[in-house]
Amino acid sequence: MERVLVGVLALGALCWASGGEAMDISQTDIVERVLNFILFMGILWYAMGGALKKMLLQRRARISEKLSSLQEERQAIKEEKEQALRSLEEAKQKASQILSNAKQEAYLLTQKHEQLSKIAIEKLIKNHQSLMDKEEVKVQQEVIDEVLEELFKSKQAHFNLPTYMHLLHQRVIP
Repeated sequence: MERVLVGVLALGALCWASGGEAMDISQTDIVERVLNFILFMGILWYAMGGALKKMLLQRRARISEKLSSLQEERQAIKEEKEQALRSLEEAKQKASQILSNAKQEAYLLTQKHEQLSKIAIEKLIKNHQSLMDKEEVKVQQEVIDEVLEELFKSKQAHFNLPTYMHLLHQRVIP
């Protein structure tokens, strides 16, 4: 409709601008030309109207189908995007959970190894201390045995029986 109006205005402007002098409408055949144009358009519409309507309906159907398929694709892409975002959030949560579990496990393993190390060190210290005590007793026993053997061999120290018994008694019962 707008095209027809623009066409009529353009045609009117051309007619008005075509001559420098005033034009008398009675000297033109504008009425006959308008009637011929309307008649031509009516015959054209009558002859081609069904095919034109059919073509326009088919075009409308194709455009509608394309639009609906594009909207379905858009909706599918939107759902995939939302699913991807949910998956990303789940992955972030799992990653943070794994990280916190790993930190906690590392802390617990560190504590466990420290405790095991302390126990091992204490055992080593106790074993070393008992070995030192045994060595000390052994060295003392060797020294005592050596001194007593020298005394018995040299006959310098002569013990009477009660003194000897008293020394043995102290040695046996600490």
